[in-house]
Amino acid sequence: MDNFFTVIIILGALLLVASLKTTVKVCKKTSQRAWSVLLCAIIFFIIGYWWVLYYFSNHDIAPVVMNMVAMLLLGGGGFVFLVIKLSLKSILKIEQATQYQKYQTEHDNLTTLPNRDKFFKSLSKQVEYPSPFSLFYIDLNNFKQINDAFGHQCGDQLLAAFANKLNKELCGIAKLYRIGGDEFAFLLHTDTDESMNYCVNIINSAVKSPFCTNEQMVKIQLSIGVSRFPDDSRLPDQLLKKADLALHEAKKTFQPLVNYSSAIGKRAEDFFDLSAKIKVALHKDEFELYLQPIMDSKDLQLHGLEALIRWPQDDGSFISPEKFITVAERTGLIFPLSKWVVQEAVNHIRKLKLFGFTGTIHVNLSTKDIESSEFYDFIISLLATDPTLSDSLIFEITEGAMMTNIPAARKMMQQLSMRGFKFSVDDFGTGFSSLSLLRELPINQIKIDQSFVKDMLTNSPDYAIVESTLFLAGRLNCDVVAEGIETKEVEQALLNLNCDYLQGYLYSKPITIDEFISVYLNAEKVS
Repeated sequence: MDNFFTVIIILGALLLVASLKTTVKVCKKTSQRAWSVLLCAIIFFIIGYWWVLYYFSNHDIAPVVMNMVAMLLLGGGGFVFLVIKLSLKSILKIEQATQYQKYQTEHDNLTTLPNRDKFFKSLSKQVEYPSPFSLFYIDLNNFKQINDAFGHQCGDQLLAAFANKLNKELCGIAKLYRIGGDEFAFLLHTDTDESMNYCVNIINSAVKSPFCTNEQMVKIQLSIGVSRFPDDSRLPDQLLKKADLALHEAKKTFQPLVNYSSAIGKRAEDFFDLSAKIKVALHKDEFELYLQPIMDSKDLQLHGLEALIRWPQDDGSFISPEKFITVAERTGLIFPLSKWVVQEAVNHIRKLKLFGFTGTIHVNLSTKDIESSEFYDFIISLLATDPTLSDSLIFEITEGAMMTNIPAARKMMQQLSMRGFKFSVDDFGTGFSSLSLLRELPINQIKIDQSFVKDMLTNSPDYAIVESTLFLAGRLNCDVVAEGIETKEVEQALLNLNCDYLQGYLYSKPITIDEFISVYLNAEKVS
């Protein structure tokens, strides 16, 4: 047997041995049994190669046959080596693509932080262990306003910068996750007060300095809700829900951090119960529209009315409007509620005109109403059926509602003003940017909040605010309504200051339309 044959057979066997190593790697990466079978076959082939070498060494075989067999075996070994090598390469590429896809599905593109799905997986694993921990739920205050003021690009840059900074600050303590929008979360693997205070200080230091985004210096503030395992719950979804409830409590009460409590949970249950009751009340037409007179200061005769929604209960009591309107705004029920109020006010106007009423009815709008194109379309549809409606309705919007989204308020108010509707600023003076409102928005009237009117004779700052508001409104050609008048002394003070219109319990509490007709219209007191 010549050396060429021996070398070729050994090379073929070595290629199979190399293939064996690669096949073992493939078997570790896949659960398919075919690769295990192939591994056994390669071992069998290696044994076969050595048997061929042994057999040909001990028998007289023609050189041509030996060389042909050697080349075939070398080709077979090379083929197996190449196929398995390429297969491993393909498997690794698929594995890499799968890992990348998994990374993409578990991470946020903007901040590169792990996302809500990844957070919930981590949370689900963590609750399997008995060790206590705290769940921090973080929200950026007024992020929507930042987006509106500086644009979405600036908002995205702010989120990325904040996430990067806080993630670095928390490095070694906790892993930060982006839950969605401007909400973030992390798990603190302890629930001691010292650790929590330390963590809160870290968070506060991360937002202490303004962020530079798009050449804008933006200062942000945070609201934080915290739930604890196992005290608040042992279930991951409940822990997240309770941290979210604590977060909303922090935002509602303007606190930087709120720990979940049973009281918060009870308020949440009451909130959802009330939301369900509002739906039923709308369906069953349980709401009523009360009217409170607005008097003309010139002769103390009736000038107009404010429409006020009331919700009577079976026991004769009423659910506070402040309570159920807040719930309606947060649950998307405010539009059908506002729609009902406006429609009922229109019906009242038609009925009152039959008795000679020529005044206006004031209707309160919410923040959601002035942001809703659907609400605008509804008003326009009413105007199409009665072109004189704009002379009979005045829309009241609180200063705070206008400031929530000035661009939306400006757009809707300008559009309705062009249709002849007038606007009154309700609760004037309780906000923080009154002068800018008067400059930027089409406002026809100002209503001085009752908190300034009631004690204006005993509280000199209140008197000064009322006096200044009347002076400012006069220079801007805006009418003024003073709310909350309960005594003749306050009435006389406002008359001395030349306030245009007066409203309060001194004249009448809110009453039903039938009571109003009986007291005011039959007595022929309509101006």
